[in-house]
Amino acid sequence: MQETEFNNQLIPKENWFKRNWKWAVPIGCLSFIGLFIVLLIGGAFWGISKVVNDNDVTSHAISIINHNPEVEQQLGTNIETDGIFSGNIAVSNDKGVADISVPIKGSKGTGKALIKGKKEFDKWNYENISVYVDETKELIEIQKIKE
Repeated sequence: MQETEFNNQLIPKENWFKRNWKWAVPIGCLSFIGLFIVLLIGGAFWGISKVVNDNDVTSHAISIINHNPEVEQQLGTNIETDGIFSGNIAVSNDKGVADISVPIKGSKGTGKALIKGKKEFDKWNYENISVYVDETKELIEIQKIKE
């Protein structure tokens, strides 16, 4: 029998990254790109909704709605916008028109504010402000208001 001499030295094991870099690098890059896209889209949506809902016709009409006792009874207090409006607003300098529906919420419920008005000499004159209450399907007409 012939004796074989083996070298019993242990071969050092490569670290995790050296063993897995072929799939770790692409997945890491794709994760970074995906996160960037999500943040970009989320930021754009937040910015657009902030600009769209922060307009003087909506802000002033919500203030009027908050002072209506019938609306307060149905939707509660602290009524505020709850999403992006639908409809049209066209403003140029000190004149404009608005015909919009704005989702709203209060301490007791949700609904939609229906706002129609004209802006003349930098003041909004409302042809109609109504509130549709989601829970009761009731339409609350608020008196024609001129500022």
